[in-house]
Amino acid sequence: MSIRLCTSEMSERDYAHQLHLERDLTLDRGFYIVNLNDIKYKVDLWRRSCPRVTPFYAVKCNDDLAVLSVLANLGVNFDCASKAEISKVLSLGVAPSRIIYAHPIKAPSYLKYAKTRGVRKMTFDCVEELQKIADIYPEAQCVLRLKVDDSDSTFKLSLKFGAAEEDCLRCLQEARRLGLEVVGVSFHVGCNNQSPYAYANALNFARRVCDQGEKIGFSMKFLDIGGGYPGYHGFEPIFEKTSNAINAALETNFPKGAGFEIISEPGTFFVSSAFSLCARIIGKKVSQPMEKESPNKTVIQYYVNDSVYKSFNISFFTDACVSPLCLEDDKVSGELCETVIWGNTCDGVDKIKQSCLLPELEVGDWLMFDSLGAYSTTLETPFNGMEAPDKYYMARPEIAEVFNAMKVFNDEEDVAHVHRHFSLSSQARGLRQAA
Repeated sequence: MSIRLCTSEMSERDYAHQLHLERDLTLDRGFYIVNLNDIKYKVDLWRRSCPRVTPFYAVKCNDDLAVLSVLANLGVNFDCASKAEISKVLSLGVAPSRIIYAHPIKAPSYLKYAKTRGVRKMTFDCVEELQKIADIYPEAQCVLRLKVDDSDSTFKLSLKFGAAEEDCLRCLQEARRLGLEVVGVSFHVGCNNQSPYAYANALNFARRVCDQGEKIGFSMKFLDIGGGYPGYHGFEPIFEKTSNAINAALETNFPKGAGFEIISEPGTFFVSSAFSLCARIIGKKVSQPMEKESPNKTVIQYYVNDSVYKSFNISFFTDACVSPLCLEDDKVSGELCETVIWGNTCDGVDKIKQSCLLPELEVGDWLMFDSLGAYSTTLETPFNGMEAPDKYYMARPEIAEVFNAMKVFNDEEDVAHVHRHFSLSSQARGLRQAA
């Protein structure tokens, strides 16, 4: 695999400007700017904020090979949910011990694959799953997934996964009867949970279940506190509150010196703000809305070369985090107009942004959307045969060592002398020390 990498210090916006000037102006496919420096910043921030919690990156969030390679070489571990995810991570030279198979309900063939590759740590949330594990992979190290209160989160998971407190003892007893090893518990309070009590209540619950397991005879020294942390631009104040709440609740229930291994499964946190999408306007309509309160208000509808079936899956649920910026310097200061942004498919629900303010633009102009690294590229579909965006990468030289240089563009091809082709390498040097 070869990728295009910029090793100069410049902003995502400046890099985007340069790229869309270089690209074929008839090309109706968007592109991502992937800032690998941002991922390094997030890893450093995590380690400062949650020093007792080892991050296991949720591969489902974004499985870009460059991202995975940088994370792996920074010493981040991985949460995988399928055979394909496990295979991809192992292909980077990551040891099986750095992976948790964090899917409570596993396909039998995937479970067999985990066994052949030595991925032992895995979650479960019912006696039926334990029986499957006992039949296929009795050497597994089992982690009981708990059903916790996620009512204050944006995306809830406890309806589908997790053992209620009244079922935990039965699960532990069944594991004991089957001769399986239960090493600890896990939970997930949901995505972007704003409740100040979410982690405190979940960790109280986790401690009670660990104590139950210890009484039965298990060594319950493993704790997985899940994911769901924000990672968009400007998220730091919210994350600081969350990390403070986690640290306090851990000290109460799982104090230092008690021998616990504590992990988490951040996904969005690491990659959201690292990906900025540049989309081109391929169509435009100017219309008068029918609302009685503003009958003369002009609304401009733009159609861009992306959709809710590619980068904007989030718009199916909320478009609050979709923030378009004008990339045309000569129009940035223009009068703002009421705007609707549509995707490029024939589906009537393919609306990217219900309402926003933008200067008036024309077909061929470009928009930029930041913080689109989470659950975008991994959820792309082939609907309508529309093309997926390209990717262009940015990294400081020390981070770029993850890649082996293949060639440098000629001056005629590389106007700014900043682009290089690199191939992905699992033999990166020096990054772990830089972390």
